[in-house]
Amino acid sequence: MFNRSLLKEVDALAKMRLEDRSTAIRQLVTKTIKEEKIKLAVEKFVEGNITLREAAARAGLDYWDFQSELDKRGIPIMQDVSLARRRIEHAIRK
Repeated sequence: MFNRSLLKEVDALAKMRLEDRSTAIRQLVTKTIKEEKIKLAVEKFVEGNITLREAAARAGLDYWDFQSELDKRGIPIMQDVSLARRRIEHAIRK
């Protein structure tokens, strides 16, 4: 499952944090899952496949925190007219 060099890195991180290996792994996995959910929600939002509120829900964030994530990435809420049209069409289909 894990190779030795990866376990050594996890152990070094755990030692720096004054934690055991399992706690360090659990925290790293939790953080990575949260980041991946946000990344995927941002991608779907940018593609115009979901609304801002839907993306926030998928990311596990509230509306304002998701909007802040978009700001951090330099992504405007409305990028262009064609994206706005796709979002309106998507909303109408629902």
